[in-house]
Amino acid sequence: MTAQNNLQIQAHRTWSIIRYFYLAHVHFRSEYERYDKKVMSYSRASGIDREFLRLNTEELAGLLEFKSLESLRDDYIQELKDLCHDVFRTADRTDPLDRYVSDIFHEVSILKEEHYTVKTYAPQYERDSDEVELKFILDDAHTVFPKKLTQIRYLFGKARERMEKILPTVRSMPIVVRSLYLHRNEDFIRNAYPKGLKAFYSHMYPLGAFEGYYQVAQSFYHSSFFREALKAFRLAENEYQAASGLYKELLKSEKEAGGSSDEEALPREPRWTIRSIRAKIGRIQKRRARKRKTSVSLKRFGAGK
Repeated sequence: MTAQNNLQIQAHRTWSIIRYFYLAHVHFRSEYERYDKKVMSYSRASGIDREFLRLNTEELAGLLEFKSLESLRDDYIQELKDLCHDVFRTADRTDPLDRYVSDIFHEVSILKEEHYTVKTYAPQYERDSDEVELKFILDDAHTVFPKKLTQIRYLFGKARERMEKILPTVRSMPIVVRSLYLHRNEDFIRNAYPKGLKAFYSHMYPLGAFEGYYQVAQSFYHSSFFREALKAFRLAENEYQAASGLYKELLKSEKEAGGSSDEEALPREPRWTIRSIRAKIGRIQKRRARKRKTSVSLKRFGAGK
């Protein structure tokens, strides 16, 4: 296998890690919010603080959805865990993201089994009037449900912090850059952060969406995907004013820290990038005009014949 093939495989795995992580995070957040809303509803209705709330079997089982927990673990976190092992693990070390994901998988598994016990066995003990076993199951679930959900939420928070540190390191991978852009309207991108794709770009690039759209446009442009490039260049152009403001802030911070405006740490000044964007937009438009002109000429030639 060539070095180029290895890089391609690594890039595909990296994109899959990003995708599965945010799919899992959005899925869990939805499940957690649904659980929290139900608990607060029971608390308000009963006038009892949620910490001391006691629910019956049906109410307790209804706080979570077994199929949703199963899907979270088996469809997303399992895949994510395996990919993290492949990409990050060596004989003597791994990345914190890999550890967090493994811990999330473990905690979700425990929560799923606890919920299965409440859903399946508690009703049997209830029908058999076995109060001792029933009380044991319900008492355990009243402790485990909030404890595990809080722990999983914490682990996802730590994993997201780590992911946000990884994102800048993959901003030059064409597969990652294009895939992120092409999936921008899917739920896991739009719901991962309030600002969706722009929030991803804010973690990846010093000038945020301006650089992000420019990089993906460049990738399309140099691969001759001119239609996609034009759209992305236009999006970058719309972010120019915001990027100029960010650049001034970065420049000010650099000078206050005793650095120079020529420091390599600074991104390219936006006014140079916008010139490149507008020049390439012009070239694409001229290319389109030539194609239309050629097409019209060919039609006329054919009609003349």
